[in-house]
Amino acid sequence: MLSELLEAARFASTQLAQASYSSRQEALLALINALKTAEPLLLEQNTLDLESSRDLAVSGIVLGWLRLTHERLQRITRWLEQLYQAPDPWVQALPTGRNTFRYAVPLGVIGLIYEGLPTLSLLMAGLALKTGNALVMWGGASSRFTAQAIANVLQDALSRTSLPLSSLQTLPFELPPASWLSQPKAVDVAIAHGRSRFLAEHRSATCCPFVPLALGNSYLVWDGSVSPEVILSCIQQSHDGSPDRPLAIEKIIVLAGVNPSHLTFVMNELAQAGYKSAVDEYLRATYPELPMVDATEWSLPYLNQRLAWHYEEDLGKAIAWINRYGTAASVIATTHYQDCCQFYQQVHTPLVYLNRSPQLERLSALAIGVVAERGAYQGVMGIEQWLSTKQIWL
Repeated sequence: MLSELLEAARFASTQLAQASYSSRQEALLALINALKTAEPLLLEQNTLDLESSRDLAVSGIVLGWLRLTHERLQRITRWLEQLYQAPDPWVQALPTGRNTFRYAVPLGVIGLIYEGLPTLSLLMAGLALKTGNALVMWGGASSRFTAQAIANVLQDALSRTSLPLSSLQTLPFELPPASWLSQPKAVDVAIAHGRSRFLAEHRSATCCPFVPLALGNSYLVWDGSVSPEVILSCIQQSHDGSPDRPLAIEKIIVLAGVNPSHLTFVMNELAQAGYKSAVDEYLRATYPELPMVDATEWSLPYLNQRLAWHYEEDLGKAIAWINRYGTAASVIATTHYQDCCQFYQQVHTPLVYLNRSPQLERLSALAIGVVAERGAYQGVMGIEQWLSTKQIWL
C-alpha cells in the first residue's frame, strides 16, 4: 500500500507541475470553502484526539499544539485567503545575464511529519497547491482523528477540481515516517515539526533534505532602559501573528537593571489579558504564587498565551541562554546602541529584531514559520522555499 501511495504522489507532482495557474487557484479556493464548511466536524474529531491523548499521558505542550479552536481555524482560513490573493509564483522570471535567466519550478513531492500540530497540514496543503507541489503528510497517533478529518476536507476540495486526488495525501499513522523517508526519491524534501527527540528520531532515517520548522519560542531580552509599556506592547503584538503565532514571544529574559515594580506591572497586565506566566528559580523567590518553568520547556514553543520568565545578570549571559535554547527569533528592547550591536552580532537565531515586535510580513513572504538550522533553507519558510529554479539559456 505504501509504495502505491508514494507512486501516486509522484505522478500527481508531474501533473501539478504542468497545471495552469487557474486550476491551482481553483483548488486553493475549494480548500478554503471546504475548510469553512467543515469546522464543526474538525472540532468534534479534535475533541476525540484530546480525550484519547490525555488517557495516553501525552505531554501538556503537545496537547496545546493539538487543540483546535474556532479562533485558530479562523486564522488559518484568513492566511489561506491571503495566499489565494498572492500572484502566481511561477511567472516571475529571474534574469541572471544577457543570454540567460532562471525560472521557478516546483520541488516535486514534499513530505510533512508533525507532532500534534494538525493545522500545519492545512497550511502546507495551501502552499502545495499554490506552488504546484504534491504533499504527503503524517501526524502520528496523537492527532489520528483530526488528521483523518482534515484528509477528508482536502479530498473533498480536490474532488471539485481537475487536479489528482493524490496531490494531497494523509498517510495512515500505522505507516511510520521511517518506512518511507528512508526510501530514495520517495519525497524530495521532508519538513518536520515537533520536540527535539521527535526530530532527532526521524532525521536519522531520512535520505532527503530534512527541514525542521520552528514556530513560537521567540526570546525577548529586557534591560530596563525602556518603559514597561513598550515591553507589554511588544509581547502582545507578537501574539497577534497569523496564521498561528509563528514568532510569538514566549520567553522573556529580565536583566538586572529592570525595576522590580515595572516587572510586576507587566506581569499583572499580561495576566489580566489572559496570559499564563511561569518563572525560573531566581524569580520564584519574588513571585512564589507563580509555577516554576520545567527545564524541558525552554527550547519548546507553547503556541498559546503562555510565558516563561528568566533572570540573567547581564546581556552576555542572556545571549548565551538564547543560543542554548532559542530557535526562531530573538528580540532586544533597549535604548543602548552598543547593546543592539552586540546582540545581533552574537545571537544565533536566524531572525533578530531590535526594539520591535517579531512578526512576519504576511502579504509579501506568506510564511508559516522559520527554519532555525543553518543551511540552504535557513530563515523564513514560505512560497519561495517551495520552489527551485531551472537555468534557461538563449
